[in-house]
Amino acid sequence: MLNAFLFITLVTDGILFLFNLIGPLNYKLCLIDIGIGVPILYALFILREKKDYRLASHLATMILFVGYLAVLMLLKGKNFSMIWSYFFAPFSMIILGARKGLVISLLFLLFALLIAYLGIGSWLNGQWDMPSYVRFSISQIVMLYVIYAITSSNEKAYEKIKAMREREKAQLRLFEKLSITDPLTSLYNRRSLKDLFPKAFANARKEKKQIAYFLLDIDYFKPYNDTYGHHKGDLVLIQIADLLRQTSQYAFRIGGDEFAGIIVANKRSAIKSLAKRLQKQVCALQIRNEQSPVDAYITCSIGLHIIEAEEYDFNQIYQTTDKALYQAKAEGRNCTVFL
Repeated sequence: MLNAFLFITLVTDGILFLFNLIGPLNYKLCLIDIGIGVPILYALFILREKKDYRLASHLATMILFVGYLAVLMLLKGKNFSMIWSYFFAPFSMIILGARKGLVISLLFLLFALLIAYLGIGSWLNGQWDMPSYVRFSISQIVMLYVIYAITSSNEKAYEKIKAMREREKAQLRLFEKLSITDPLTSLYNRRSLKDLFPKAFANARKEKKQIAYFLLDIDYFKPYNDTYGHHKGDLVLIQIADLLRQTSQYAFRIGGDEFAGIIVANKRSAIKSLAKRLQKQVCALQIRNEQSPVDAYITCSIGLHIIEAEEYDFNQIYQTTDKALYQAKAEGRNCTVFL
């Protein structure tokens, strides 16, 4: 909007400058036209190149404020010069906003009416009298009210539309998050695994780091649920999910008590250390599980595969990792197996 207003103002000012230049030569009017045109051109540059809307709008408003009053004072109402005073209010209110524009417009009107009042008898070759002044004042005030009402109403409507769009965006973000995350643990779900793994793999190769994929099963979790209830079981899943976030670049809940994760580190030894630490941290939660033959507390089994190849087949990676997890269970659980 401001861009259009500035461009129209610049073109109009240029036409008036040429008219004043080739018509009855009036150097003062030409100087006013230049005084308006150059700053408006600069305001247009600020808007388009520097993207500074605030500075451009305030500069343009100030220039038109001074320029139009100068025209009124110079021409004393002749050559339809008063008509330009009607242009200032819509410009300032649309560009600066209803409230700020109204204040500036009222100030402009105060000066314009003062100039007109002092010019009674000398304006329009003596045709300007008190009834003309009153009609001019009333028309200006009515115009200000109408423009303010329209602009204010449009702003309120825009704010409502903006708020509605923000709510829609928030809902879309929520739906998107729900579609790729597990509602209980807030970890990524199985669906998002095949989308995130390529990104993690590409970044790891780009940064020349090691990457590994692992699967984690909670040992004897079904007997735990049967003994302590599903509410307690959900709390266990949430606590283990928190541990996975601390260890993995990406963590997933595959389903039930099965989790997965992607670990990225500088060395293979660092990946193995992180996986073993994760297993010990689960046990360190000291959540009692009387039904477990492995330990008095909740434990987990982890199968991990460090990916060496520059290219990968995710199905093969999953099968290898699943084989490592199966081996961890076969070895008595509560351990980590690397393949």
